[in-house]
Amino acid sequence: MNNHVNAVCKSVHYHSRTLCHIRSSISEDMAKMVGCALAGSRLDYANSVLFGATQKKNSSKLQKAQNLLARVVT
Repeated sequence: MNNHVNAVCKSVHYHSRTLCHIRSSISEDMAKMVGCALAGSRLDYANSVLFGATQKKNSSKLQKAQNLLARVVT
């Protein structure tokens, strides 16, 4: 599970950085749509597998990735 969480976080960080580069060129509504699409496709995918995960480290990594995405959008 650690490999999966690391891959998801790496993907979210990559896409957040690319969104940050174009953020000034797009509207807030468009940024929200892109952010929701990223969260839906990367973070929420197979979320039920993580239900009841005992490792707090994995949950905190995913939460940090989601917070980063929210900061880029707003």
